[in-house]
Amino acid sequence: MKTPLSVLVVAATVTTPALSQTGITVADLEERLEEVVITATPLRKKAFETAQPVSVLAGETLVTRRESSLGETLADQPGVSATAFGPIASRPLIRGQGGLRVQTYQDGADTLDVAALSDDHAVGLEPMLADRIEIVRGPAALLFGSAAAAGAVNVITPRLALSRYESPFAGTVEMRGDTAANERGVAARVGGHAGERIQFFGDLHHFEADDLRIPDGRLENSNGETRGGSAGLSWIGEQSSFAISLSGLRSNYGLPGHGHHHHDEDHEDEHEDEEIRLWLDQRRIDFAGEWRLDGPVDAVRLRAARNDYEHAELEGDEIGTFYAQDGKELRVSADRDGHWSIGLQWRELDFDAEGDEAFLPASRTRHLGAYAFGETSFGVLTLEGGLRIEKQDIDLDGGDYGDEALSGSIGARWRLSDPWAVTLQLTSTARHPTATELFAFGPHLAVQRFEIGDETLGIERGATADLGLQYRTESGWSLQMNAFVSDYDEFIAAIPEGSIEDDLPVIRFTGVDARFTGAEFDWRHDALLQVADGKIGVRVFGDYVRARDSAGDPLPQIPPRRLGLELGYATGPLRLAFETLYHDAQDEVAEGETRTAGFTAVNAEVTYRLRAGTTDMLWFARGVNLLDEEMRRHASPLKEVAPLAARHLAIGLQLKF
Repeated sequence: MKTPLSVLVVAATVTTPALSQTGITVADLEERLEEVVITATPLRKKAFETAQPVSVLAGETLVTRRESSLGETLADQPGVSATAFGPIASRPLIRGQGGLRVQTYQDGADTLDVAALSDDHAVGLEPMLADRIEIVRGPAALLFGSAAAAGAVNVITPRLALSRYESPFAGTVEMRGDTAANERGVAARVGGHAGERIQFFGDLHHFEADDLRIPDGRLENSNGETRGGSAGLSWIGEQSSFAISLSGLRSNYGLPGHGHHHHDEDHEDEHEDEEIRLWLDQRRIDFAGEWRLDGPVDAVRLRAARNDYEHAELEGDEIGTFYAQDGKELRVSADRDGHWSIGLQWRELDFDAEGDEAFLPASRTRHLGAYAFGETSFGVLTLEGGLRIEKQDIDLDGGDYGDEALSGSIGARWRLSDPWAVTLQLTSTARHPTATELFAFGPHLAVQRFEIGDETLGIERGATADLGLQYRTESGWSLQMNAFVSDYDEFIAAIPEGSIEDDLPVIRFTGVDARFTGAEFDWRHDALLQVADGKIGVRVFGDYVRARDSAGDPLPQIPPRRLGLELGYATGPLRLAFETLYHDAQDEVAEGETRTAGFTAVNAEVTYRLRAGTTDMLWFARGVNLLDEEMRRHASPLKEVAPLAARHLAIGLQLKF
């Protein structure tokens, strides 16, 4: 099998002779992120026009920093960390919270997988196919439902195009690899016109990696493989557009650091340290529609998705637990873009688990929500607010749950002067407990614990205040700074009981009062200094979060303080960047939790663009962990056994035609 380096050398040999010697500048192609309309907010506004803290990862930055999981792709963004449950299963954390409080979406629809049930479950989407990733920091419950009580991540792909392609035929091919796990990744997509109104789209991707190289050797059973693809059609009319996409995804990956003692009662044998692997298969259909109107309503939008998801946890050659979920979602909204939006959302999840170690019963969960959001301006002051009411029912043999929840928010944005603005958002959220938190009972071997739910759990209520400062000038300066406090009544946490069941520590889902406080900032200038024919840019960013219960004791798995610096130099088609991100030691730990040492991640990258006719080529190379430090994420359940990758080189090539 060819290594990533050899694959790219072959690609260069094939493509280089056709290239013009004239490069293209980074500015020609780099997307100006502050001008991107954020679809993960109710009013579809730009990042600097809303009181909701949002950020976007797109353009060349997204291409060079993609990882094999969504969590690791976003882990260095302000306010975001990751579970780091192996290279493939890492999920994002927002402001110290994750799992069931951070929702992941693909083109505005729920991923409808079981990733939120456990840290070892991978998110059912592929970062290599993303055009941009929108991050909502803080409650996003009004638009996405009570499960987005801490935030949301929306991955935007070109699969559901509701506007006409500029070119009758276009495509992208991206190849990448690294020396940390001998990674081999490739993604290709094409789209074009099939008549005056109809257009088509298709994509394929494949990713494969060996065991991860860490400072003291290899992380055993961290290898994995993911592959998938999609095909879709769009119909583009004068006043309406529709798109449909069929997609599939398969993944097989190991869980590092998980040996299992298996007892054979008939032969009294004990087989230790069996590898635990996860096998995932999903088949998904997505639909989007938009009707553009004249009058008080700009557009009526419809979004629907269905995902047939299967997931097996393998202990050696045996299936320990088999999960299946049939998820469906429908959302319809009437929007006056930038002014108001009203909508309905329905979601149904049919879940089943089989096997001797299935810790969750079969269940059917139904959500029905209605929301309204609007804004009005009074000169330099813009006010926004909204409400959402949501009903959830969970049915299963031996128990059920049903309740209504009301969430609301009030926000303001005050333009102090031309470049300065102050934002304030007050949010009240009500999150329903999940089937896991209510009804779990049994060993969950992948996370090495015995889980017990509590059928008496009620609604988790939270109140968040977020104060922000925004600054942006035409000369290139920008600043986004936010400080927040979130108080929770009956915050549902996995609390260790201090007992052992089936040779595993017992945790019980329990409601506790809790407070999260923190801040994040991102200050940058893309062209601070002119040097020769190029420009030097600078970025300083950081974040901090603290979480304690009502007794003043720290909550577990809270990320430490971080402070980062980036320096960049761009001249014509060439861009150089150096970055360092300091992670403080985490000494504020929960009972039974160990402290995590601090570390400094030092990275550097170079990109170069060329154009051959209508084809654009982007070469990139990124050196990661150049100091070869031992780096462990405090928020990772595997931090004791699974550090991050050792010093390595990531390289890639993207072709757009």
